[in-house]
Amino acid sequence: MNLNKWFKGLIVLFVILSITACSSNTPTDGNSSDESGVSERTFTFATTNDDSGIDAKIKEKFGELVSEKSNGKMTVDFFMGGQLGGEKEALEQMKLGELDMGYNIVHADLYFEEYNIAMLPYFFSDFESIERFMEGPIGDKIKEATREEGGVVQLGIHSNGPRWTTSNRAFSTPEEMEGLKIRMPEIPWWVEVYKSMGALPTPIAATEIVTALKTGTVDAQENFLSNIAGRRMWEYQKYLMPTKHLDAFQYWLMSEKTWESLNEEEQRIIKESVKETTEYVKTIVEEMNQKFVETSIENGLELVEVDREAFIEAAREANKKIIERDLAPGVYEAAIKAIENK
Repeated sequence: MNLNKWFKGLIVLFVILSITACSSNTPTDGNSSDESGVSERTFTFATTNDDSGIDAKIKEKFGELVSEKSNGKMTVDFFMGGQLGGEKEALEQMKLGELDMGYNIVHADLYFEEYNIAMLPYFFSDFESIERFMEGPIGDKIKEATREEGGVVQLGIHSNGPRWTTSNRAFSTPEEMEGLKIRMPEIPWWVEVYKSMGALPTPIAATEIVTALKTGTVDAQENFLSNIAGRRMWEYQKYLMPTKHLDAFQYWLMSEKTWESLNEEEQRIIKESVKETTEYVKTIVEEMNQKFVETSIENGLELVEVDREAFIEAAREANKKIIERDLAPGVYEAAIKAIENK
């Protein structure tokens, strides 16, 4: 009888140990987590922007915030300068869950062209107007379309400041830009608007800009000042023009697969880190861009002032055509309301 009692006790002990072992080895989204509910995980983050200037500051700030808010359990691996491919490749990887997050602009043309008025050159006056527009009802539709069409979650936007132009041929008016071979991002509206002004725009991925300039495929390019300085455009170009055709903003995106694998606390950490990083950018962008201009001039680029009002007027007809042909009803009115701050 004592043997039978001992045997039963052994079975009970075995069951308890088995349950304990299974419980301790059950993964939470494939990662271990502490009492805070935050898992140990590393996020992959990609952008075609170089690891310099404003983008280097963003990388440093966001990485620090994610680590601090998670007590070191969540970290970010950054792949800058198109290391993982162009923006379209990044979007495909995010949709598949092979890339966790990054910032991007070409998804706008792919997922919500009918709402994408903020991507029209020479339309919005400043980034504050764009922010007001994105915070309105059209901004909500943009977020919905981004998730439904692309499988990515939009977490915020930040501005790198207005886009400028570098060229081997100086120009200050649209007429002087006639026949200029200029690199454009892979955004059809930009190509259409610049063609209407007499230029010869060529869509080229960001990772191929330097090669295109070296080979003479294009004679000019437009970009963030951060990228102009980061890519040392003075080695390939002669002139720097403050065309300021668009306030260069980036969308922060996360793979929906990654987002849904996070619990509420982890999502809160990511959202807060993005928000604080984008607010931080506002405090540094103007001063840093002025330094980029000074650095570019010191290294040989010649500053050529432009008649921006002439460019706005030259782009007006093409923008009007795009608005009437491609945009959803109410988008133009919402944009004007944001511009006029009503």
